[in-house]
Amino acid sequence: MDETGGSFLSLNEVFGQQQVVQLLKRGLRTGRIAHAYCFAGPRGVGKTRTAQQLAKALNCLNGKEDACDECIHCQRIDHGNDPGVMKVSPDGQTIKIDQVRAIQRAFSYSPPENATRVIMIEHADAMTVQAANSLLKFLEEPTSRMVAILITENLHALLPTIRSRCQLLRFPALSPERIAQYLKEEGYDPETSRIAAHLAAGLDDARGRMEEDEFALLCERVIKWSGEIASGSSEALVSVQTQILETGRERLETVLDLLLLWLRDLLNDRLGREEQPVFARWSESRRRQSSRWTIDRLTDGMHAIIDARRQLAGPVQAQAVLERMVLVMQGGAVNAVSRRSPF
Repeated sequence: MDETGGSFLSLNEVFGQQQVVQLLKRGLRTGRIAHAYCFAGPRGVGKTRTAQQLAKALNCLNGKEDACDECIHCQRIDHGNDPGVMKVSPDGQTIKIDQVRAIQRAFSYSPPENATRVIMIEHADAMTVQAANSLLKFLEEPTSRMVAILITENLHALLPTIRSRCQLLRFPALSPERIAQYLKEEGYDPETSRIAAHLAAGLDDARGRMEEDEFALLCERVIKWSGEIASGSSEALVSVQTQILETGRERLETVLDLLLLWLRDLLNDRLGREEQPVFARWSESRRRQSSRWTIDRLTDGMHAIIDARRQLAGPVQAQAVLERMVLVMQGGAVNAVSRRSPF
């Protein structure tokens, strides 16, 4: 799911970015909206969602400092069929000059009365130098009433001349605790929500994980696998073939992230920390498993998981990588070798 989400919202309902929202609402209320903004921050924090709500608020027939979500302009923008609001994304790896020129052509005529055209440029740091220079001229000499919103995760990759023409709004990362609380308020299971929040890049990513089939079952499976590893049982290697690999290659990253979070909970138990566990529901499993690990083995195991995750990003045999990780975690030498070469 992308940052725009799947439901219609107003600026008031943008989660976790109150400072940005208040600044924009003040600008709408006083009529002091910048001609160009740069929304900068990590993935999943609501940059694109906020840009869309600002476009609605600028064109809403009923609202003064926010969108009503009901008028024809709000509805058109929400459905992506308002000709005065355009969204540009990279064509392949970059945003090309022809894409910027297409915007210039589309916005060359005067807008309807009381309408404000809005350009949303996603991954603006992917603009070629030619595209950025063309946009710069467009920002300096707009042909009609418009607001440009550049959206980026990598602010410093934007040309300084582009950055200097925009009002910068920073979107801070959302804490797992805030994401988990919001998911709980939406009616999701609190304990599983806490796990998803610690895995996710943002609220929408966490919500998407909660809506995945068998996410809760995957959490249970990882905890069981960890118990097999801790006991030194050969079942841990069998489970690689019969349980873990069956989740699909695309979910192995999630499996390892879950295992890493689980071992962190075990380490906190061993160290006597009072930090709230990520896996709050599984207190008995934590107590039973943490007694089987030393602190050194837990830290070595976490390093083994991180190493396996890194290897799986390349062209390797997943089974061999996971088997080697299990052997290392069960106390074998750091250079333990599984029955298969990972390459």
